[in-house]
Amino acid sequence: MQSEKVVIVVGGDQTDVADLVHRYSASHRLIGADRGALKLAELLTNFDAAIGDFDSVTPTEMEDIKKKSRVCRVLPAQKDETDTEAAIAYAIEAFHPEEIILLGAFGGRLDHLMSNLWLAFHPLVKGMAGKISLMDLHNTLRFYMPGSYALEKESDKKYLSFIGMTPIKKLTLTEVVYPLHGKDYEYPIALVSNEFEGTQMHFSFESGLLAVIQSSDKRK
Repeated sequence: MQSEKVVIVVGGDQTDVADLVHRYSASHRLIGADRGALKLAELLTNFDAAIGDFDSVTPTEMEDIKKKSRVCRVLPAQKDETDTEAAIAYAIEAFHPEEIILLGAFGGRLDHLMSNLWLAFHPLVKGMAGKISLMDLHNTLRFYMPGSYALEKESDKKYLSFIGMTPIKKLTLTEVVYPLHGKDYEYPIALVSNEFEGTQMHFSFESGLLAVIQSSDKRK
């Protein structure tokens, strides 16, 4: 089966979601997780799937979601996985994606934000190192397992940060303003506000779990 690209809208801060959904709607499959499905129903006449317990939507909103989603999976409110985890699992099962972008994963409730960041430790996400992004208009976050990687600069982002989700061994950064060569960190550390020297950089590390963020300042 051919792999595809997927956007999953979740229920966090919806400020940038409309712009990004329209950016990716022609090239990506679209899935809504819980209230993210309601946002997709507001923006589009149809989308690929709605996944969640939908305990925070009204009956009228639920009818609109069912009408506009090609697949609608209603989950029990009491469950071991979050709606976002269930949506990622469905995306992998249905589309074998080469890329998953999560929109609406920042902001909103703090517990939801933390659970989205802790997706880094989920076995499904570990199997897609570097291929799952948490995104808004000013930030792109990806998780990586040990290895060597080339990273392309996003033209609208200035800053490049490396956040250790765990201790990190032998971290090397090249083609950046502040390079590193085989640095060990015995505890999770945030290396923020680095910058690309050109349009591509390389990084590698031997153990741990790393979040890499490209970001820009919000314009007032």
